[in-house]
Amino acid sequence: MTAMNHNLWAEWSQITGAQQHMDRFPLMRPVHYERSAAFEAPVVEAHAGAGITVNVSNDGLCLLLDWAPPVQEVLRVHVPMPGTLAQTPTLAEVRWVRPLPFTGNGLHVVGLKFVL
Repeated sequence: MTAMNHNLWAEWSQITGAQQHMDRFPLMRPVHYERSAAFEAPVVEAHAGAGITVNVSNDGLCLLLDWAPPVQEVLRVHVPMPGTLAQTPTLAEVRWVRPLPFTGNGLHVVGLKFVL
């Protein structure tokens, strides 16, 4: 295992508080988003995209993306509602970003906190 891979695995191995995991529910669905720059100008294709949810809670969601948004960026996410075809748009702030610990895949797990 290379030093870089070891550091990535070490970050994923950190123990976090049980409280922050108690209200999370697994949910794997496509989620469409728009970056905050798109709120101020006409939506440009480069500012929109999609990811896959990993889990969701009352406070936010965990999203798998093929890029790493900066922490504190605000995204407009269209959260899928389980059991229906509806999607609810809301704003969410990027709280943390972690690359997946596999070399060269470019995938990142992103923690988002709902702000609306």
